[in-house]
Amino acid sequence: MYNDNGGNMDSNQKRFSTYVFLSAFARNLVELFIPIILYKFGFSLKEVIFYYLYVNMFSLLMTYPCFYISSKYSNRTLSIIGVIGFILTQLLLNYIVHSVFYLMLIAFSYALYRRGYWIARRFYNLKVIKKDNISSTYSLISIISQSAIVVSSYIGAIFLDYYSIKLLTIIAMFLFFVSVIPLYLLKFEHKETSESLEFYKTVKSIPKRDLYLFGTYELVAVLKFLFPLYLFIYVKDNYQTVGILSLLANIATIVFAYFYGKKTNKDKNFLQLSIFLVVFVLFLKSQFTSSVLILISFLEGIVMKMQEISIQKEFLSLSKKFNYQNYNLVYETTQNVFRTSTSLILFFFVKDLKIMIYIVLLLVLSGIFVKFKYIETKDYKAK
Repeated sequence: MYNDNGGNMDSNQKRFSTYVFLSAFARNLVELFIPIILYKFGFSLKEVIFYYLYVNMFSLLMTYPCFYISSKYSNRTLSIIGVIGFILTQLLLNYIVHSVFYLMLIAFSYALYRRGYWIARRFYNLKVIKKDNISSTYSLISIISQSAIVVSSYIGAIFLDYYSIKLLTIIAMFLFFVSVIPLYLLKFEHKETSESLEFYKTVKSIPKRDLYLFGTYELVAVLKFLFPLYLFIYVKDNYQTVGILSLLANIATIVFAYFYGKKTNKDKNFLQLSIFLVVFVLFLKSQFTSSVLILISFLEGIVMKMQEISIQKEFLSLSKKFNYQNYNLVYETTQNVFRTSTSLILFFFVKDLKIMIYIVLLLVLSGIFVKFKYIETKDYKAK
């Protein structure tokens, strides 16, 4: 593997990429279809949104304790917690009971997996990416992740339509467990420190426009939760339709991630343009139920990756000026505050799925009005 400067990826980047590939493949065998699995089992749309609300609430409550574990022990320990949460979630999906308590239990286990996995992954992501080639290295890792995702969702759809969720979850659990092994081969020395987590001090130091941009960007995750349900309810009630359209979107991201990553290393960030394009394309997606969705899904993959790389360029550059743990703590808290607030609005005030999508699209679009200026790491100084 090669980076944008023509040199070989170092050993840490190779090991981290292996971890990303295996974990992404395992996650996306089932994860995309969880709202459909719950809806198809008999839960109402409002109950499915209730589940998602609790996922985000539990994620918010777990954020600080997970960072404490990360700081006190190690991110490898945190990744194991993520594995436990993942395995528990897969098991619970095999024995669903129609009750609010069971929805909360699945939400808790899913949140546990999500906190353990993503906090550890973002930490190692920051560690392996060097500040002199942020976009190109991130793009390469993103391509590796997308390569795993590109077929796993469709494979998951086939299993769910023709075989059984039990076999699928066994495969997912095994691969996700194996994916952690490369993390233990990373050559990072964990230094236990008495330095406390300084959430409020870090919040005050990060430009408020960035906090808002990070928050509105994470609302794309809400859309990724809602759209599989939209496709299942309004387009065709099988898993393969969702899987095929996801496959097309992911193919588009692989090619685009490489070229756009190189472009953002040289020119200014295209964040505001990417926000507008994401909202426009996803709005179009919510208007059609015909074969035109094939083209729209391909465009979706392009614009979503454009926005992701643009945001990550800002996120990773700014992170180099802060303590890893404190910076990630602020980011994770911000994203879960935005997700929880939005899902709370959807749960209490909205019953129609399309209106839910429109509301989230408007919130994402609000990021375009934030005065944005890409922060160069060599010039920016944290307060």
